[in-house]
Amino acid sequence: MQTFFEFAVGSLLALFPVVDPVGGAPIFLLLTTHASQSVRRQLAQRTALYVLLVLLLFLFIGGGILRFFGISLEVVRIAGGIVIFNAAWQTMNSQPKLSPRDNAAAIHRLEQHEDISLIPMTIPMLAGPGSIAVTLGLAAQAGRDFSTATFVNLTAAAIAIALVSLTVYLSLSSSTLLLKLLGDRGISAISRILGLFIMAIGVQLILNGLADWLELVGLR
Repeated sequence: MQTFFEFAVGSLLALFPVVDPVGGAPIFLLLTTHASQSVRRQLAQRTALYVLLVLLLFLFIGGGILRFFGISLEVVRIAGGIVIFNAAWQTMNSQPKLSPRDNAAAIHRLEQHEDISLIPMTIPMLAGPGSIAVTLGLAAQAGRDFSTATFVNLTAAAIAIALVSLTVYLSLSSSTLLLKLLGDRGISAISRILGLFIMAIGVQLILNGLADWLELVGLR
């Protein structure tokens, strides 16, 4: 049984590379090129808040929603692992999370003074399918009953989500400084390194999902 600290750190290490706040900074900067510093800070704050709310939502009630539709958490782990592996592959090959069409639509939204913090910055950029899949995996790992241990694990995962959301705000609000310090190549290199860890997380989710499914059907 993992301690509170171990579960919190493990959750943070699992979520951070998938959310990738540093990798989101250049895209945020591109989408807010013509915005003032104060507007950019407000958008960064809203994005971080939306990331927090979306991931907490799936942490606490995502499992119940899946059970309502008859989808097991084991299957979600396998599917989530495939999604994360694909995202990691794109990251390591420097393929952007936003397609040119989505990017153009986001710029148009900002030019029309519309809020880009929820779409596309939160969904699908930062709290997209990969982040949601990891969060559901953490919820499954936390426990499936109403015991004290499950509550402690969910609290630890919630704290990890809050810390990731804080790094989202810090990265986006200081996106100009980050770009100056690291440059496009530096941020791209960091994203590729994180991509390796994301790929490992995806493979681990697939293996854990398969192991749990085999145990569920009595083959293990």
